[in-house]
Amino acid sequence: MVPEELFSLALGLVPPWLVDHVTFTVEEKRLDLHINFPKGSRFACSVCGEECPVHDTRDHTWRHMDFFQHEAYLHARVPRVKCQEHGVHQISVPWAREGSHFTLLFEALIMTLVREMPVLTVARLVARPTRSCGG
Repeated sequence: MVPEELFSLALGLVPPWLVDHVTFTVEEKRLDLHINFPKGSRFACSVCGEECPVHDTRDHTWRHMDFFQHEAYLHARVPRVKCQEHGVHQISVPWAREGSHFTLLFEALIMTLVREMPVLTVARLVARPTRSCGG
């Protein structure tokens, strides 16, 4: 099994989503997973649910749970679809809330930690002040 397939399964991605590129940098202690979809894929309109063609995409990055001691980030071209009835709308991705720079799993981890630890301690565990997850 190639790493892209392994990470697609580990993230629970369903078609048309897939990991198409993985970058692992030991020196930076960083794992970058690039999520994509095949050309010609269709996505549901966020208003009516009708399957629509992709109008364009916007690049987004989310902080994900660490891969052992390495920071992990998901990168994806998020499609905007063109619905015949409702116009152009950005779709929701299954791994993050709209407008968030963190994956749902990373948010759940943080919420679990802050119930048991001081917030400052959690922040020190997960944040590296010299890095940004972009967006």
